[in-house]
Amino acid sequence: MSVTLSIFEPYKHSQRRYYLKNYSMVRKYLLSCLLLIFVGAISLQAQEDLSVYSTGKLKKLGIKALQNKEPYKAIRYFEEFLKIKEDPAIMYQLAESYRFARNYPFAQYWYDKAYKASPKKNGKALFYYAAMLKTSQMYEEAETQFKTFKKEYVDYDDSEIFQKRTKNQIISCDSSVNMVKNPVQARVTHMGTSLNTEAMEYMPILLSNTSMIFAVEPFDTVSSSDAVKAPILYGANKSGFTWLNTGEWDLKAENTPSIGMFHGAFSPDFQRFYFTKCEKVKKMGTVCKIYVSKNSFGVWQAPEELPEIVNSKGFSNLQVAVGNESKKNDEVLYFVSNRPGGQGGLDIWFTIFMPKKSEWREPKNCGNKINTAGDELSPYFDMATRTMYYSSTGHAGLGEYDIFKTNGELGKWTPAENMGYPINSPYDDYYFTIATDGKSGMFSSNRPGGVVAGHETCCDDLYEINFENVFEIPVVGRVFEVEDKEIKKLISKNFQTEGLQPISDSVDIRYINGGTVSLFIGNTNEKVFLSKDDTNEQGMYSFKVEPGKDYVLQFENVKTGRAFIPFTTKGMEKPDTIKIRDYGINFISKEAMVMKNIYYEYGKYKLTKDQRSAIDSSIISLMKQAPEIVIELSSHTDNQGSEEFNLKLSQKRADEIVQYMIKQGIEANRVSGKGYGYSVPVAKNNNDDGSDNPDGRAKNRRTEFKIVGSVQEMNEVIYE
Repeated sequence: MSVTLSIFEPYKHSQRRYYLKNYSMVRKYLLSCLLLIFVGAISLQAQEDLSVYSTGKLKKLGIKALQNKEPYKAIRYFEEFLKIKEDPAIMYQLAESYRFARNYPFAQYWYDKAYKASPKKNGKALFYYAAMLKTSQMYEEAETQFKTFKKEYVDYDDSEIFQKRTKNQIISCDSSVNMVKNPVQARVTHMGTSLNTEAMEYMPILLSNTSMIFAVEPFDTVSSSDAVKAPILYGANKSGFTWLNTGEWDLKAENTPSIGMFHGAFSPDFQRFYFTKCEKVKKMGTVCKIYVSKNSFGVWQAPEELPEIVNSKGFSNLQVAVGNESKKNDEVLYFVSNRPGGQGGLDIWFTIFMPKKSEWREPKNCGNKINTAGDELSPYFDMATRTMYYSSTGHAGLGEYDIFKTNGELGKWTPAENMGYPINSPYDDYYFTIATDGKSGMFSSNRPGGVVAGHETCCDDLYEINFENVFEIPVVGRVFEVEDKEIKKLISKNFQTEGLQPISDSVDIRYINGGTVSLFIGNTNEKVFLSKDDTNEQGMYSFKVEPGKDYVLQFENVKTGRAFIPFTTKGMEKPDTIKIRDYGINFISKEAMVMKNIYYEYGKYKLTKDQRSAIDSSIISLMKQAPEIVIELSSHTDNQGSEEFNLKLSQKRADEIVQYMIKQGIEANRVSGKGYGYSVPVAKNNNDDGSDNPDGRAKNRRTEFKIVGSVQEMNEVIYE
């Protein structure tokens, strides 16, 4: 049964309990926590007799365990060490171990102790002590400690990074109180014990609005194995308002008993499954790589490791998300990595798959709108709204990992927006995913109130979000043609244009069919692409937008470039349609047009003097009068000769024209050439009785051009 939680109820009704201002009270609070959990600590100690080890051995074992991401092991070794000898460095290591185990009160206690024992050597302990105060909602005291740290922590190798992190943490202390006082309209519920157990549940992957898979990792406080254990995947279906576990789930890839994934994501068409596998590497610790399994005729193929350009040698790729690139629709893989060149710790990167070359581009960092001096995790890209959801410790937030969202793609994004309380808590909130209707979502959290095997924040459970008062605002408008008679005459004279509207002296408005209107979020100076729509026969376009945002509509003008109309949905409390005024542009149809007077002898591709003259007066003249258009020039043949012969011949013809145009001053980024051979006929090469059709073959031997975009559009693809 789902239980609605409000983790801040104690804060609201008893500030004395969670908002302790007096330091002596803090110490009493921590000591009481220590006593409450002391019995559990004794049970762990009983598993191995550590008294036979020297302090040197205990230190070595503790550091190794911490490096191997085994904090519970490390805790035992460091605690045993400190029974024998007080050492400020080991106090700090013990505090780190408790933080990684997400035992925040213990971590707070030992960071405080480590800092006071050696403020210079353990200067960083003050930062984390303040961070632990945040998890107890002691924001005023946390802010005081962060400010002290900011003054003291200078002239260290990592001072610059921690100064950035501290600045955001100080902002967090103020913003956290405001977020709690002004919660977002969302209801957060624990997803019940059918899914959640004493183990750790995370990584929900929606297959549909009523079907999902998720990961389960046993809570193993002291592992005796040096192997890296992958989580177990389970399926679940929704029945009414309740999610029910359907048992273990597997991709069933060929010749692969279990893919052993740690994190995964399907491609938008569900034909590829990207995931990470991890293993321990000598002298490097745990290293994770990205793999892909492809669906071929309903069968998932054996996983393939992505090439080294993605799986950078010596570094880890931890988590993945899949999207597309808006201009060419190429697949984009977003992933978390600790590779160099980032903003701080773990960053989100991206790489683009180039289908023509069947290669991945060199990965690039998503930039400082997403990434911070802290860590970023669990990206999820919603293609419908072009929104990246992810978690971060570096942006201003309520606690450890907060969930954020941003619109954009590749390296261009809007500023990160905190999802707010009660979605975020003072603890770890991550692995967010959203339903296709945008009205609900899921995430994982270690907030108190879950099903746990250890201390109350040890383990992650799955939570469901239902967003309240969600609505979309329709935006509609029309685009009409501002006729340029010179361009119309030029096209009519030099191209075969069956669908071209004749030149008219009428004052009647002619609405454009096939014009592109783009929607951006932001303003005319700083905007991020969301979607585009082509106008219909009535010149109409339409979008749906969210309330509370600023938007920009962009119109393509072949002569003067882009024009913009800004509008806002701020202050709108119901889905009233926004009607944009009619807008006029210079326009050229994006339908393919056949160039006149470009004829070739059989097997020839070199341009003659007459052909060059025809190109000068047609396409080159048009591109100079319409300086914003980007075109593809295509060459086609009849079916005389082999397929291979005609493909090569047509490509040579297209390349020859492109090179000539560039020599005549047309920028190389405005024109591309492609040969299609006889694969795209516009007429029959042979009559129905099998006899030759000279007229049809003549029509098929043609050179065409079509507009594929604008100069600004092509230049705005951000890869850096």
